[in-house]
Amino acid sequence: MSILQLLTQINGVAQIWAADGQFLGLLSTDRYDPNSISNFQGNHGSYHGIYSIRNPHGLYGGEHGMYSPYNPYCNNPPIITYQGQPVLMVTRNSYAHHNKSSIIDPDFLLGVYVQLGYSPGLFNDSGYRMNQQAAIIASMFH
Repeated sequence: MSILQLLTQINGVAQIWAADGQFLGLLSTDRYDPNSISNFQGNHGSYHGIYSIRNPHGLYGGEHGMYSPYNPYCNNPPIITYQGQPVLMVTRNSYAHHNKSSIIDPDFLLGVYVQLGYSPGLFNDSGYRMNQQAAIIASMFH
């Protein structure tokens, strides 16, 4: 299963957690769910939310945030969990390791959920691309 297919499958049920145990949001395309990383007005999806990885000045976002996936020196970046198990590490630190989890870039993660939210028919039942934007996203994993 590709990372793109995984992100599609865990939409609305996976969570992102900081290394200090802080809940950073639900991986969801729902722009109205208060816990969704796609809710630009919520604490977990806005550029000003205290618990948002989008907040460039917060503890959990920006290049200098202690637990930020954008901090290239962060040794304890956020983890995506699904069914209570870590499945992906969100970071720009290519040297970070956590239980051999795969690494995903935070901009890519956020971009996938925004794109899926605006294009609900993006994938068919097999997970194959139905329009050009998803083909571009999928090509990033090769």
